[in-house]
Amino acid sequence: MTITLGNPMPTTPLPGTIQKTDEAIRAETIPPYKVIFLNDDVTTMEFVIHVLITVFKKDPTTAVELMLETHNTGAAVVDVLSLEEAELRQLQTHTAARSAGFPLRCVIEPA
Repeated sequence: MTITLGNPMPTTPLPGTIQKTDEAIRAETIPPYKVIFLNDDVTTMEFVIHVLITVFKKDPTTAVELMLETHNTGAAVVDVLSLEEAELRQLQTHTAARSAGFPLRCVIEPA
């Protein structure tokens, strides 16, 4: 003899409750981190733009704006990402800079 209970969880939300999507739940559980470029007197503006386009996938106009902000103020938030993604982009930036002979640095801070 087999007894089928069906779905034990209700499929319709209770009155007065808010249904969260998987994406909304994921966004709540992954805290954001800022990737901040730091200005230096050696790294060329062209190289900073190149990194912003290739590593951070910025369009050329945004890359120029972020480079100028870094140059004029000493630092600029170039992206806000999960910690894992921010660490990967930081590593890619530092590796590209060292390979090209530049001291470009970026830091990660909680957003």
